[in-house]
Amino acid sequence: MIQKLFQFYDDSEYYIETNKKKLAYDNVSVIRRMLTFFVFITVLYILTGIAFGGGIPAYSKYFPALLAVVIVTLVNDICSKNVRGSFIISRIYCTVVYTLVIVTFSAADIIIYSGSRAVFFPCAILVLTMLYIDRISYAFLFKSILALIFILIDIKYKTTALVISDLTVVTLSIFASSFSYLAIITTALSRREDNIKLVKMSQTDLLTGLLNKVSFEERCTEYLDRKMNGAKCTMFIFDLDNFKNVNDQYGHAAGDKVIKFFAETLWSYFHPDDIIGRIGGDEFMVLVLGEMPDDFPEIRCRSVLHELKTSNIDGITGMTCSMGFAIETGRISFGEIYAMADKALYKAKENGKAQYHRYQAND
Repeated sequence: MIQKLFQFYDDSEYYIETNKKKLAYDNVSVIRRMLTFFVFITVLYILTGIAFGGGIPAYSKYFPALLAVVIVTLVNDICSKNVRGSFIISRIYCTVVYTLVIVTFSAADIIIYSGSRAVFFPCAILVLTMLYIDRISYAFLFKSILALIFILIDIKYKTTALVISDLTVVTLSIFASSFSYLAIITTALSRREDNIKLVKMSQTDLLTGLLNKVSFEERCTEYLDRKMNGAKCTMFIFDLDNFKNVNDQYGHAAGDKVIKFFAETLWSYFHPDDIIGRIGGDEFMVLVLGEMPDDFPEIRCRSVLHELKTSNIDGITGMTCSMGFAIETGRISFGEIYAMADKALYKAKENGKAQYHRYQAND
């Protein structure tokens, strides 16, 4: 149990640390809706109480609380846009707003219903957990300070028995809200992990784990758009020779093993920062970023070809591939460098396959 609580704590710290910008915006944005709701529900409550309860005198003590919320609402409309960008500033801002609202309404509730148990404050503590997300240590401290203020007001207007009852309920509400908070964070993390998995599935080829055609093009375009003029990049295209014969002779399951083996070969011969994708059934592409030795492309092509030729993939031997590559140092689009590498690949196939060719301007 203790280990689980520590795990929850670590999860909450991780969630806050990796979502500060979003939380700063969300925490401030929700205040406007909360204040609007408080104004509406308070006016409705006062009017209903006046109409069917004890008249205006009994509910006039809510007027200062209502006026305070209206003023805070107007101030919020002016200030909220300026505090959403910083997590620390948004924390201070939210703390001030929630303190004003909760303490003001709790005081009015205590004064009006001095002969009964508190209802507003425990409910406000639980609702606060859903409205305001922060580090669990800070949230717990904030709620504890609010509880202390509440109890001090409670002592002034209620009997000892009612104060003890309120203190018990308030303490339970703080602990209950803390567990609710952990549940919210756990759910948020779970959804985030699910979303990451979905995004990854949509971007990668399911068989090999490499980028699919669309994602490969997007990643390359992103890099090429920000590439400085003069920086080198090299585009490779690999095409397995006579791959259809493998499927026809050995079956599609064996063909899948060949595809996976070739993907793993590319992973092993290129740098993790290089962009690698499977863009067709038996066609792969790699964009190498940055400087490299002059003979690097040829060495890589020979290494990949040797690896493929000398491997035994479930009884399939002697596999080869054709390779084309293009080197560019100027500003260039994905479509342009792809066309250059594709022409080089066509030359390699035209010359008898199982070889590589570098794009030349006269190709």
